[in-house]
Amino acid sequence: MNGFFGQALTAGKEWPRRDLESVTGAISYEQKSASLELVFKQQVFGGQRQNTEVNGDKAWTVGPDGPVPQLASAEERQLQIWMTPHGFIRAAMAAGNATVKSRTENGKKVNVVSFTAMNKFKLDGTIDSQGMVTKVETKLPNPVLGDMPYVFTYSDYKDFGGVKFPTRIVQTEGGFPVNEFTITGVQPNSAVNLPVPANVQSATVPPVRVESSKIGDAVWFVGGGSHHSVVVEFHNFITVIEGPLMEERSMAVIAEAKKLIPNKPIKYLVSTHHHFDHSGGLRTYVAEGSTIVTHASNKPYWEKTFTAPATMVPDAQSKARRKPIIQGVTDKYVITDGKQSIEVYNTTGDSHTDELLIAYIPSAKVLVEADSYSPGPPNAPAPNPVPPNALVLYDNIQRLKLNVSTVVGIHGRGPVPMDEFKKFVGKN
Repeated sequence: MNGFFGQALTAGKEWPRRDLESVTGAISYEQKSASLELVFKQQVFGGQRQNTEVNGDKAWTVGPDGPVPQLASAEERQLQIWMTPHGFIRAAMAAGNATVKSRTENGKKVNVVSFTAMNKFKLDGTIDSQGMVTKVETKLPNPVLGDMPYVFTYSDYKDFGGVKFPTRIVQTEGGFPVNEFTITGVQPNSAVNLPVPANVQSATVPPVRVESSKIGDAVWFVGGGSHHSVVVEFHNFITVIEGPLMEERSMAVIAEAKKLIPNKPIKYLVSTHHHFDHSGGLRTYVAEGSTIVTHASNKPYWEKTFTAPATMVPDAQSKARRKPIIQGVTDKYVITDGKQSIEVYNTTGDSHTDELLIAYIPSAKVLVEADSYSPGPPNAPAPNPVPPNALVLYDNIQRLKLNVSTVVGIHGRGPVPMDEFKKFVGKN
């Protein structure tokens, strides 16, 4: 199975499990390259087949249209090579400064080998009395969890052509499984060659880009990436709706907000839900001194993660060390200065998460939502069937009696007329 990392239904619970039909991996330790292909039993986000590859500092996925650069993933995929049993041993021997400590686990003596890999990651590998690597653990920087536990365990070793290899592999991130594999076949010392595709070789990491446009009186849409935000001006403060992805994105949005609205603090950040791609920038707003408006069920989780150490990649919150201010929402919460207001509502019936909020700005008749509806190209044909969560969003708008003129999806092309959304769900 594969766990959908960062996408739990409830904050703090395990990653949703997705059954696998097969898994095929290849590693070249000399080339420092690896590939991993997962085939899912059902259609999942990103398709039924997922193929990730890495060679040195270049990473990419292979999709139906060919290789797609994913340079930001190269470091983690390289780390995974040295966390395999044979990779760990090779890296420990090459490190030259590995230490060994003995301890007892479950009544049996084991050795723990420790060293620093890639000049950054402290690896601890447990080796049993048979000389088999049973666990490799380290920490990985994460914009939500800070220094995140990253643990691979190995068991049930068998001989494959003279090479022993585990037939049971469990990989966890942030305390929950992201992969559980049962290995049925291994081909040791096979020829593995994963050349870097030309478009990946020439690719560079794109800079964070923000583009703002006014969508109402004192209301701006801030796009320019895969995830958007909305900035709202009040009499003596600013509110930002959604803090996605990572600190770099939040810093850029904060700078744009202060450019649009000078000399006012960002008092509130409204978060639609806890999924990591939508909350990776929240720690930045905590450091800014903003109150985080979120579903009430998220409060204990955010109190823990907003104060988690982030020493591997220090962020603004690890330096500011601010005590988080969190405003929980059960049914409705209103941010107002007596003239401008944002009404934050809890939705019901959505299957994407257990705690999805929407934000309505009455003065502009603007509704901000995430993941229920992501507007596609203009004049795109209506889907058949209609996505269930889009219908749930429409039903919630009717239930709450909101007078919406414009719908802003956190994903998609940006603000669209309510009539376009009605057409999308077949309600026009």
